[in-house]
Amino acid sequence: MIDRGLVATFPDCHACARLRCGPAAVCLACASGRITRPAPGACPVCAQRRAADGCCPNELCRSPGRRISRIHAIGYQAGPLRRAIYSYKYGGTRSWCVIFGRLLAAWLEQNMAADPPGLIVANPTFTGCPGAAGEPGPRFAHTEAVLRAAADADRGLRWPFDTATPATIVKTRATLRSADAQAWSKRVTGAELSDAIEVTDPDRTAGRFVLVYDDICATGSQLDAVAGCLLDEGGAARVEGIVLARAPWRGGLNA
Repeated sequence: MIDRGLVATFPDCHACARLRCGPAAVCLACASGRITRPAPGACPVCAQRRAADGCCPNELCRSPGRRISRIHAIGYQAGPLRRAIYSYKYGGTRSWCVIFGRLLAAWLEQNMAADPPGLIVANPTFTGCPGAAGEPGPRFAHTEAVLRAAADADRGLRWPFDTATPATIVKTRATLRSADAQAWSKRVTGAELSDAIEVTDPDRTAGRFVLVYDDICATGSQLDAVAGCLLDEGGAARVEGIVLARAPWRGGLNA
């Protein structure tokens, strides 16, 4: 039971008395009152809302070449969660990584206890040079920061977060941004990503179930590319994804 006298309502998390000292489960319970979480009837492969005919509109789920086994989602990319992610990635509020990390740690406890991953990695960010992909300066390693925050929130040291340097999977060059692109463009950026990532130490992934964290999933093409690298270069036994927000399908635009 959450003591509302001590907990701010999501997304006013920065005013919460339990932001850094309370259990991570408090954050997920609080956020769940303001975000839309995937229902049991969502697509079992990508967590997308299914169409009226019961089919998932995401073609990745039907692809015979799909490499990622499943994509889980904490919520849908709408309302307070969408605004919080935008503030984190583009508005400069980097302290959101603490809240997102706590949501991730609590989600793992709630959903993965019976089938724990052998390693949890981030969809890697390239931060190597100013002006990457037409941007004015180096990119912030936003996914990696959330993973480190989740490791800090995991006080029982239960979950195998990849916080090593270098990371198990890295991005070696800049690629086009996929944010707000059409579905066909997202597939192109997913294919481009395949040529820009590599596994640094296959011993960390060989034979393991690897879970890949990302902030948003639209088509799932990027997560599928990361899964292919972990399977082919890293010898992983199985790869799944977990995202903060699943983008709802909107007639050809999955953004």
